[in-house]
Amino acid sequence: MIRGYGADAVRTAEEPLLAAGEPLMLRAARALADHVSSRLRPGGTTGPAAIPARVLVLAGAGANGGDGLHAAAMLRAEGIDADAIATADRLHEEGADALRSAGGAVLPVTGTDPSVLEELLAGTDMVLDAMLGIGGRPEVPAALVPLLEAVGGGSAAVVAVDLPSFVDATSGRAADEALTASATITFGAVKAGLLLPGGAERAGEIHLVDLGLADHLPGAADVLRLEDSDARALLPRPGRDASKYSRGVVALAAGSELFPGAAVLAASGAARAGAGMVRCLAPHDVLELVLRERPEVVGHRVERAVGGTGAVDPAAVGRLDALVVGPGLPPDDPRACAGVDRLRVDGPADGASDRPTGGAADGPTGGASDADGRHGAVRRGVIDAGALEVLTTAHRFGPDVVLTPHRGEAERLARRLGADPDLPGPALARDLAQATGATVLLKGAITLVAPADGGPLRAQDDATAQLATAGTGDVLAGVLGTLLAAGLDGPDAAALAALLHGRAGRLASHDGLRPLVALDVAAHLPQAIGTILAGAQP
Repeated sequence: MIRGYGADAVRTAEEPLLAAGEPLMLRAARALADHVSSRLRPGGTTGPAAIPARVLVLAGAGANGGDGLHAAAMLRAEGIDADAIATADRLHEEGADALRSAGGAVLPVTGTDPSVLEELLAGTDMVLDAMLGIGGRPEVPAALVPLLEAVGGGSAAVVAVDLPSFVDATSGRAADEALTASATITFGAVKAGLLLPGGAERAGEIHLVDLGLADHLPGAADVLRLEDSDARALLPRPGRDASKYSRGVVALAAGSELFPGAAVLAASGAARAGAGMVRCLAPHDVLELVLRERPEVVGHRVERAVGGTGAVDPAAVGRLDALVVGPGLPPDDPRACAGVDRLRVDGPADGASDRPTGGAADGPTGGASDADGRHGAVRRGVIDAGALEVLTTAHRFGPDVVLTPHRGEAERLARRLGADPDLPGPALARDLAQATGATVLLKGAITLVAPADGGPLRAQDDATAQLATAGTGDVLAGVLGTLLAAGLDGPDAAALAALLHGRAGRLASHDGLRPLVALDVAAHLPQAIGTILAGAQP
């Protein structure tokens, strides 16, 4: 698990170590120099570099600039040319003295002939962005814009020191002109802003340097991100005695005359993610499409009728462990309102089991019922697409109900609930979770998952831009329904679903090189799951 902490938490954790005289800056600089050296010398040799290399540090006034300047001095001692451009009126003097003593030059950005800067950048292999640290704000002084444009438009790789400059360490908010790094060497703790929209797009690969802060950090991080080891621990795996019922039954109220394919996509996502059984509640023509693509799905015919319930009552279809409502449904479809009502904390108490409680036998009408004949309320599920449009301030849900809006849907929902629709994504997701009691999965390049209890935000960065195509959200809803039916709690299921969906998208698009369609994503889910599980094999 990657744990991200806000700027205040990191400062507080550093204080006792600094008071004890721990040389945190020199440790950070050593780790930074080692990373740079390993990239410029892939063989990891010591002594003079076989191929001449030049490093340029963009050094600010604070400790972040000091890290970069000390690292540059260390690189010079190893035979790598390293110089610096001072981006502020003052410098970290100890670091600047170390670089000058090692033979390096420190040029001020103001007053230096632009042609000299252009020549310096033209011969540079790597730029270290050490202008601002955790105290930085997402605002670039006008005097630095030409320099950042020149670096950004050049061929030199950029490595961020602790975090990219002009990115808020806590919120991730970033200035438009902030440099995009190929890697960030972050010290002591991963900064929350590196995992959130804005900062995540500019951070590149994150490398954490241990400075001994762990014992001084808060017990709960501000932001969490699942890694493969976490996914392996969460992924449901059937045992020898498993049955289709013990693996979880997910029902989908999906697909309509206008959007019939949504039911196919949601059913495919659910099935390919490992559901024990998938039920689909849809009109006859939609079910025909679903069964043509996925013959293992159990179909329940629902015909739309004015004033009708849409027959979404789980008691009418047999046992289910999670209910997905909304893919391909217009807001006025009876299934949308009826399904949402089934998931409310004060919804009807008959219908389906919260979780599998044992074996089950097919009923006389082809449905399934619990072996002991008992049913409980549906309290696990997904509210997606058209079903989101029926939510009001009267609706309250539990944490194992997950809302899955994209940004536009989230803004519309916020207006109906009296929240601010213009908030940044992390704050908007949190507000919607608090207002509804549900877990909120806010779709985007960085998928955000906000638990209703105010716990750490989840931020998954597993996707490819090729997933920005019609129907991929329906697949995600199906995957999420399967994980909830298997018993995962709302936040874990949402984060894992985002990870699996993103990984499958990468596989389907050859890591973003090829276009994909939504069914490609569903088809690659087993490979994505298998690859993660195989990572634990010796």
